[in-house]
Amino acid sequence: MVVRTLTTLIVALCFLPGAAGAAVSAHLSAQTIDELETVRLHIKITETRQTSTLDLSGLEDDFHIMNTNTMSQSKYINGRGQSWVDYTITLQPKRTGLLQIPGIQVGREETPTLTLTVKPLSEQTRRKIDDLVFFETDVSSDTIYVQAQLVLTRRLLYSQGVQLYSDLPGAPEIKDAVVLTLGETTSGTTQRDGRNYGVVEQRYAIFPEASGSFTVPGIGITASVRLLENGRVSRKGVRVTTEPQQIEVRPVPADYPLDAPWLPAENVQLIQAITPDQNAYSVGDSLTHELLIHIEGNIGSIAAPQELALEESSFRIYPQAPVINDDTQGPALQGARLQTSTIVPLIPGQLTVPATRLIWWDTTRDRMRIAQAPAMSILSTGTAVADLNPQSDGNAVPGETTDEAEIPLSTSIANDELRTWIAGAALAGLIALVVFLMTRNVQRPQQAGKQTRGPQSLAPEAALDEAFRANDLRAIYTHLPVVLAKRWGCSSVEAVTRLRAEEETANAYAGLERALYKNPPATMQTGNLEPLQRALNAPLARGRRRSAYALPALYS
Repeated sequence: MVVRTLTTLIVALCFLPGAAGAAVSAHLSAQTIDELETVRLHIKITETRQTSTLDLSGLEDDFHIMNTNTMSQSKYINGRGQSWVDYTITLQPKRTGLLQIPGIQVGREETPTLTLTVKPLSEQTRRKIDDLVFFETDVSSDTIYVQAQLVLTRRLLYSQGVQLYSDLPGAPEIKDAVVLTLGETTSGTTQRDGRNYGVVEQRYAIFPEASGSFTVPGIGITASVRLLENGRVSRKGVRVTTEPQQIEVRPVPADYPLDAPWLPAENVQLIQAITPDQNAYSVGDSLTHELLIHIEGNIGSIAAPQELALEESSFRIYPQAPVINDDTQGPALQGARLQTSTIVPLIPGQLTVPATRLIWWDTTRDRMRIAQAPAMSILSTGTAVADLNPQSDGNAVPGETTDEAEIPLSTSIANDELRTWIAGAALAGLIALVVFLMTRNVQRPQQAGKQTRGPQSLAPEAALDEAFRANDLRAIYTHLPVVLAKRWGCSSVEAVTRLRAEEETANAYAGLERALYKNPPATMQTGNLEPLQRALNAPLARGRRRSAYALPALYS
């Protein structure tokens, strides 16, 4: 009985996966191959059905690993079971000569070391292949400024008879840089030296976030070409690659003003308009003022908010949240920032909307320039607005009342109608500006699709939270005014003004600007940003001075 039990146990152990009797063998499909050809490495482990992931890192110095296939099999003959696992690894040599294939660990076993001889191609054959399929890589410049745009263009050219086995790689991954895809991957035909080629083209905009240098990594694809050699047609597998490219990144120029936000671009235009467009307006009319900052070669959010500096005695201002758009469909990135405000003239006469100036760096001519929207003059007629609440203590916030009964009913109704009018005028003004820009051949930026810059793909609040966690100073600087304006019920410009009114937040915000635009850019400790985080939860300040004028009723 004991003998029978022992025999049964031994037979069972022989069929367990990974049994002690497992054996590993390996061989190559060929001992000698030509350069650019592939070879298959066959590995077999017997007496098991257990597959495992192989560590092939020892092959990467000398070979491109094209693919790996794994097959587990078993069979029974005369009641006796057999099982094994086959691994087939396709390799393409990276160089010629005598190459060694080191042992590969398979479970508890290791394959034997193998050797492969790779014969070099003749120069004539190599030239033929290089003429059949190749890459062209262009960069807009070998040297750029920090946060400026570098355009990378990749083209794969191939002639008749070439078969492509892999898709082109996507956007390059570059440390401390933001990469946006420009348009879609395009395909077509072209000519080189009088020869027809198919061509696949990709374009990317790269924005380095730190000065120094970075590398545009090389890429590669697999293909096969058809060759005529010694009267015979043969097909050879090839690996088509590009070389890495080193790009120098220059810091902010020393002669750029320290108090001006850094804005590198190829061109910047400022356009301001007032709608409705007419010869004269009446005191109390709602006008829409729009300022468009159009940037060629950078994103719209890089432009700092521009304050509409109107005389408080002449106008009342109702700013709206800015609209920021990026157009990635053209040959280069174009950004836009649209600032819209409703303005109401309070006194009669010839009133002035002052010019707006924006300092920027021309990356094409390598010099500082100033974009300017010229001043505008409007004629206002009628009677100056009288104060509806002359007893105000000056502490009320615009839009709030301390006692609704103190204001005449007709005025309350008029204010509701005015708000409706303002909303309609703002929408009409935005449409009018779009038509105005189209007639001036200014391309209307479109919202970027799936390509975004990190936290900007989120809602402003979520993006700001993520930016604080990642200590992303650029994203904090971009989203903080927008979020504060939304929470405080004011414009982005007013939100920044309030930050600068308190010593603690003013110092923190100034430190943020210095870090962003220092030469070279610097970093900030997380603790130094805490005042800005606390400001997000601060209640609306009630010390803001109310205008000396109040709006009259729309209808008498």
